[in-house]
Amino acid sequence: MILVTLPDLPADYQASLLDRYGDIYFLVDFLNGHIPLEKIEILITYGFDLDECTLNKLPSLKWVQVFQTGVEHIQLNELENRDILLTNVRGIYGNSISEYVMSFILYFMRDMERFIENQRLQIYNRSILPDEVYGKTIVILGAGAIGREIAKKAKLFQMKVIGVNTTGSPVEGFDEMYTFDDRNQVMGKGDFVVALFPVTDKTYHCITKEQFQLMKKSAYFINVGRADLIVEEDLIQALQQEMIKGAVLDVFNEEPLPKSSPLWEVDTLYLTPHISGKTKLFYQRCIDIFDENYRAFKAGDQLAFNFNYQKGY
Repeated sequence: MILVTLPDLPADYQASLLDRYGDIYFLVDFLNGHIPLEKIEILITYGFDLDECTLNKLPSLKWVQVFQTGVEHIQLNELENRDILLTNVRGIYGNSISEYVMSFILYFMRDMERFIENQRLQIYNRSILPDEVYGKTIVILGAGAIGREIAKKAKLFQMKVIGVNTTGSPVEGFDEMYTFDDRNQVMGKGDFVVALFPVTDKTYHCITKEQFQLMKKSAYFINVGRADLIVEEDLIQALQQEMIKGAVLDVFNEEPLPKSSPLWEVDTLYLTPHISGKTKLFYQRCIDIFDENYRAFKAGDQLAFNFNYQKGY
């Protein structure tokens, strides 16, 4: 039996899953007594409900399919101790996140905020000219699938693309590549710096006041990776002290972002609710991955994007 605990899964996708698998339940509240939790073998989730208490209610659970890439919020030791398979989704965010990044770059360079405000004020002013993306430099911290897709789109706009990865080895689509340890050498080269690193012991809080001070005062910082890559207080200070011109955050230390957060009050900071990779195509892409994994699971074969507990990814 399959259990789905995605609170925002639209009804048409619920119907699609029912048509495909039949023996499936949808649940948001684990106190619901109408579902035979003791018979559930497969769980489709975002992973935020996977605590020890929940797992105790699912004694037959064999496989957890997470409909996102990050699993750092999951109690991995509990799953490993129970010998439960864990898979996530990868390779589905390249197009959506790269569009997100480029949309902000274009928004900033073409000065769209000023034109929107002038329209509101009924001001017709052609005296201040906007900039162009052409010839600008983008630094991409993380040259995986998403980083490569951002690089591809940036090159279409004739930008210079600099990347940072673990080894510094060349990657197609990047003009220059540096190692993680050499990241400080490139922070000052970018008109835009995009953070995409996964969170590890090495990358945790790897972007602090030190890195922001190295950036151009005219530069923009965009985080579509993990919230723990940066020190939020340092970013606020960098913006307030005009170390950099602006920033975009799609991920936060606390989600949903509470109304008490000081991030809301920073004029040159643009916030989106962790949605850079989630478009109208998101659910179908996830379901397609689950469908392939379901066939492999039933056949006893290796599942795609299987999490390795020993390696931590």
